[in-house]
Amino acid sequence: MEARIDSPALIAGAPRRRCAPSPAAASATSAFSETLLRAKRTARRMRARRPAPPPSYATPPEVQRELAEAAVACQTLAAQGKELRFDRCPDGRVSVELIDVSGRPLDVIGPTGLFALLAQSH
Repeated sequence: MEARIDSPALIAGAPRRRCAPSPAAASATSAFSETLLRAKRTARRMRARRPAPPPSYATPPEVQRELAEAAVACQTLAAQGKELRFDRCPDGRVSVELIDVSGRPLDVIGPTGLFALLAQSH
């Protein structure tokens, strides 16, 4: 079985047609740039409508001082080969353990012992 397909362009004597670009395709570059400009304007407008971010609150000086003291205490413990481990008990209380660098517990000092430790460091 043989199929023969002749397109009109290949038939002798048939008028040759040229494909003319559509008006949209002729100005595709300018249409794209206009769309891009509209998109940028919309994005700018949407950014302007966003609520302002909440103001950043500075850490109070007394908190900064206490954090610095805690850092000194941690450095002192690290120099001795010790660390603190914080955990929450099932009843919601906080437990504080003194451990060595290998993770072996040395003592359960609790929050009161932690404050005493911080007081000793300065």
